[in-house]
Amino acid sequence: MKAAVKTAEGDFEIKEVPIPEITRPDYVLVKVRSAGVCGSDLHSWKVPRPEAVGRITGHELAGDVVAVGDEVTNLKVGDRVGVDSVVSCGKCYWCRVGQDHICPECFSIRGETFARGFSEYVVGPAAKCYKLPDHVGYAEAAIMDVYGTGIHAIARTNAHVGQTVVIFGAGPVGVSLLDLLNVVGVKSIITDIIDGPLEFAKNTIGAYATINSKKEDPVKKVLELTDGMGADIVFECVGGGAGPFLIPQAVEMIRRKGQIALIGALRPGAALTVNWQKLQWGEIDIVPVSGFYHWGNDPEFKIVTDLLIEGKLHATEQITHRFPLDKINEAFDAAADKTKSKAIKVVIDF
Repeated sequence: MKAAVKTAEGDFEIKEVPIPEITRPDYVLVKVRSAGVCGSDLHSWKVPRPEAVGRITGHELAGDVVAVGDEVTNLKVGDRVGVDSVVSCGKCYWCRVGQDHICPECFSIRGETFARGFSEYVVGPAAKCYKLPDHVGYAEAAIMDVYGTGIHAIARTNAHVGQTVVIFGAGPVGVSLLDLLNVVGVKSIITDIIDGPLEFAKNTIGAYATINSKKEDPVKKVLELTDGMGADIVFECVGGGAGPFLIPQAVEMIRRKGQIALIGALRPGAALTVNWQKLQWGEIDIVPVSGFYHWGNDPEFKIVTDLLIEGKLHATEQITHRFPLDKINEAFDAAADKTKSKAIKVVIDF
């Protein structure tokens, strides 16, 4: 099969590699039809990492079941499926209590199973696949991984009707979160430094207000929009090198007893200088958000997939750029330089 394999320079080379085999009776083989380019993928784009050379990545995907293990009863060959790539060991304490997304072995196990979406076939547990009706596109189903993180952030913060929140970043994570918060009934203010994504957030998704933080002071504007009280929750959806700048900004615009949710992937060792007195005296909660698992009795991936099936999400509108696997490097360039490409969400179609 064809696969996009990481090079020493941090981009991709298309190679022929063996099709993965079903090694467990509860596993299925899936023919990938679409795979999304995630913001976390971009953090390692063109960054030399010797330990990543030869790896196949890509954790947002959907496709067709082409083979099933002997014990699989929930799926059959030919089923169209969205794939939850958060595959864990199933044996550790966190897995046993249903918190498989923080399993210490999760990253390594998913990297050998479903989180290899930039290839023609993947293999993994049937329980992590969700059937799709014919009216749902593969690309839309693939980006439910992004929505899964958004619904997990809502569950972690208990965001609810009557609140006004701020979202830092109008990329796919921020826009997907905005889409879900609208379903919940929350008023969302979204910030970015590029006008295009902000216009999309306002005109297509339905943001309450937008702020270009290069053109106006976001703290001052948020306080104006909240009658001086500040936001109930600030969701930091940028991460990377922006975290040390944005988190202190979040502290200045949050209300007392508010919450700051950290969603964007922060760089290791990032130093922070914040208004610690306001943080402590205002009893402001810092809420880390990592991936997704369950909300109540239901997997969060299933919750967002059901919303997609019901037509309540703007997934189709988010997908602005599509590329074949052979042009994956062009796809990543488009996703990385949104000022030039005007991209919101980029997917690879097979």
